[in-house]
Amino acid sequence: MRLYLVRHGETEWNRWDKLQGQVNIPLNENGERQAEKLAKVLAGQQFDTIYSSPLSRCVSTAEIVCGKDANIELNPIIVEMAFGIYEGFNFGDMTIDESHDLFTYFYDRINYEPPAGAESIEDVVERAKIFLNEMLAKHQNEKVIAFTHGAFLRCAIAFSRGLSIAEEKLIRPIHNCSVTVMKNVDDKIVLEQEAVDVIHGEKLKLI
Repeated sequence: MRLYLVRHGETEWNRWDKLQGQVNIPLNENGERQAEKLAKVLAGQQFDTIYSSPLSRCVSTAEIVCGKDANIELNPIIVEMAFGIYEGFNFGDMTIDESHDLFTYFYDRINYEPPAGAESIEDVVERAKIFLNEMLAKHQNEKVIAFTHGAFLRCAIAFSRGLSIAEEKLIRPIHNCSVTVMKNVDDKIVLEQEAVDVIHGEKLKLI
């Protein structure tokens, strides 16, 4: 199995540094252009299965990259991390005030306690673990692509690398329309390429 994990293209909330979480924000024009560029990078690749988070920013990215007629399977397990009452808030408000509920999410994740309506980091790591193990079981000899979100991807990468929550800061920045590649080695998920920023010219290994 080869699994390509794609972060969605840019939205207006990305542009204005707003925390999206599970709010259904669409791609903006730049996000559509990013997806079109990724489509060119992946041109000629044949994917046996295509998954997407149900949120429109992922579905639209998938449709641009794989085609509107592609069979895209919506999978809620790869939806973005829920941030509850703080979805829609500006990052700056949360990262300069040490008393803010989400300050620890950005700077002290071991001690992060999710606010009302939010998920814990452990919750999302568990979702990522379930999804990756499901991919191993269902797609042994297939090439799969999944369109998902930044926080979910960080948890999936951390799980694949065996990183603790404290070590998650070692993960590269996950830019819009970046691609992470994982593969099956002896029935285990192995990370091959991490958060390849194809939009800014980084090279993706294609087979």
